Amino acid sequence: MKRKIISIFLVTAITASLVAGCGNSSNETKKESKSDNDEKIILTWQSYDSYDKYEKIVNAFQKEYPNIEIQYEEVSDFSTKILTEATAGDLPDLINCNTGTTQILAEPGAIQKFDIEELKADKDYKFEDFWEAAETYCTYNGDWYALPLDGGNYGWVYNVDMFKECGIEVPEEGFTWDEFEDVCAKLIENKDKLGIEYPTIFNDLSSSIDMMYPWITEAGADYLNKDGTCGWNSDKAVAAFEWVQGLAEKGYVPQIEKLGDGYDALITKFNAGQIAMCRVALWNSTYLQDDVNWKAMNAPRSNDGKQAEVLFLNGIGISSSCKNYDAALTFIKYLTSEEGLATYLDGNTSPQIAVRRSQADLSVSMFDEERNMKVFNTGLEYAGYINLTKTFSDQQTVIGQYFDEIWHNNADIKTTLDDMTDQLNGLLAE
Repeated sequence: MKRKIISIFLVTAITASLVAGCGNSSNETKKESKSDNDEKIILTWQSYDSYDKYEKIVNAFQKEYPNIEIQYEEVSDFSTKILTEATAGDLPDLINCNTGTTQILAEPGAIQKFDIEELKADKDYKFEDFWEAAETYCTYNGDWYALPLDGGNYGWVYNVDMFKECGIEVPEEGFTWDEFEDVCAKLIENKDKLGIEYPTIFNDLSSSIDMMYPWITEAGADYLNKDGTCGWNSDKAVAAFEWVQGLAEKGYVPQIEKLGDGYDALITKFNAGQIAMCRVALWNSTYLQDDVNWKAMNAPRSNDGKQAEVLFLNGIGISSSCKNYDAALTFIKYLTSEEGLATYLDGNTSPQIAVRRSQADLSVSMFDEERNMKVFNTGLEYAGYINLTKTFSDQQTVIGQYFDEIWHNNADIKTTLDDMTDQLNGLLAE
């Protein structure tokens, strides 16, 4: 699972190319897609992922449908490539859509919407088996423009031996905020015996959106108010920042800093025994060492039980310029079907969240049962992210800049969040 997004600058260029007549409507494409079984159909598929991730499922599909050939292209600079192709009216037939990309491509009509009622009517496809969380990532203005493929979120891991040494028991549903502080206090009391520097560390990454999203949500602050404006300047959002600052003041975590990607910093410190627990991205979890007695646990939750985590999700869509819609739909249905996803996930060396409820075990098949990695799928009940619209990437940029002011320039929390929401409201209104 790779965290990449397409910049909003795509929208203008794509819109211009489609208005000029480079794209086809869904109905037009369907009319052009008819072919007999002897005709060889070639579908181009572009993605940010390496081909070895999909090779097994592509081979299985082409064995069953020998008249359809999938030509896969891994693109290193995905956003630039799609922009160039959209401007030229020469998009690939199939496009991977990760977090925020679906909306950016759907708004100007670069990808086609799916007939979901038709998919629901296909009992073999089992559309209702998809996790509800997938809808937010695959839809735009209420219509589905991508179908879910896989994803990744964050969870927590802890050192079993250290927790046992301190008599700490982990609740199945995760620690409350108060319980989390009690655990930190207990670990600090025993830090010399355990050999740890801190109970845990919060990683600011390139911006602190991913770090703060769960805490803000659990504090009760919604990203969007009922009127569609941003709600992250509320008293509850301020309280989330004050709580995290309080953890640092009590010595439970160091001051917030930018530590690089998860496996470079937090997991390295966890593997070395310098911290007793940490938040881990699923896509980095293979860097956890087997010689450390670790186990996954659910994310902390607020004292009233509200729980949240960040989710990134990949889907796949059909471009507006696809000349063989039916063949493309056949492949996507095969790929995202229960059978197809089983083939794709089974033995995959990169841990993925299974987007179908019935296949939760397959997403973490590379981990020993004792690791309790299934909690990452449990997390789909409460995982999400900021508003996914065509301005998604711009929202990320604005949030990161203002959060940095709080953590690194000691800016007043309320004033900074007020200024941030003013900026975000302009984007949300577009």
